[in-house]
Amino acid sequence: MTSDGRTRVLGLAAAASAVVVWGASSVLVKEIDGLNGLVIGFHRMWIGAALTGAAFLISGGRFSWRLLRLSFAGGVAFALDIVLFFSALQETSVANATIIGAMQPVLVLAIAGRMFGERAHLRDLFWAAVAIDGAVIVVAGGPSGGDASLRGDLLAVAALIAWTWYFVASKQARIQLGSFEYLAGLSVVAVVVVTPVVLLSGESIAVPTATDWMYIVIVAVVNGALGHFLMNWAHAHVPIAVTSLMTLGIPVFATATAAIFIDEPVTLLQIAGMAVVLSALAVVVVHTSRREPEVVEPHAAS
Repeated sequence: MTSDGRTRVLGLAAAASAVVVWGASSVLVKEIDGLNGLVIGFHRMWIGAALTGAAFLISGGRFSWRLLRLSFAGGVAFALDIVLFFSALQETSVANATIIGAMQPVLVLAIAGRMFGERAHLRDLFWAAVAIDGAVIVVAGGPSGGDASLRGDLLAVAALIAWTWYFVASKQARIQLGSFEYLAGLSVVAVVVVTPVVLLSGESIAVPTATDWMYIVIVAVVNGALGHFLMNWAHAHVPIAVTSLMTLGIPVFATATAAIFIDEPVTLLQIAGMAVVLSALAVVVVHTSRREPEVVEPHAAS
């Protein structure tokens, strides 16, 4: 395998790891009591920004107006996505919130060619349709009632739009920035965006229990810093249509984790849908790993 081929495989592995982390840790937000999604997002972003910023400075990095300018769009989209998605998780089921978010590839596939010159392969489009159908089966095959709500589902739709914007903005930023410096820059922007919103909302930012703090820290470090670093690194080496399509695995891991740890019921039809999603994604990943790279590497070193 060539050097480019190995890098592409590593990019796919990084994206897959991010998907597992994001899906498996979604259930933690559901377990935080007494705080709404806006306040949870506030604490999650401050912890993430403090840790990432400190590590960036210690490693010799420096914040600059150029870094913040190139990270601005991704940071704003990131802040909106976190607040909206966390709010959705507290108002509807984990399955519904993550499945709606998994519709992102439909939007990305529509714009990837025009914005990034990535040619859509007919075979990938077919398997993308299969994976999306599997995701629909997961949400449609869920038990009636439960924690699902129209308000929560609408918040998840808004988060979907922000999530798509974040992916596109991150792909653009990675042309000129390394993955770690971009993560540091967008974290600072996100904090600046969300802080006045929380303070003006009148919501209390007090965290009731040590257990809630533990969940927030885990989400900030694992879901946030680690997951987003891995995906942003992958953006430089894998077409955005493929990384976006891989996010269809998020609801699979989220739904499975919710069933194991918080007893959200899962039906046989949902299990079948999960199998369809994972099988279709596996085909796309294998084909992509064997294909000659078509993406432009960023000028940054990492």
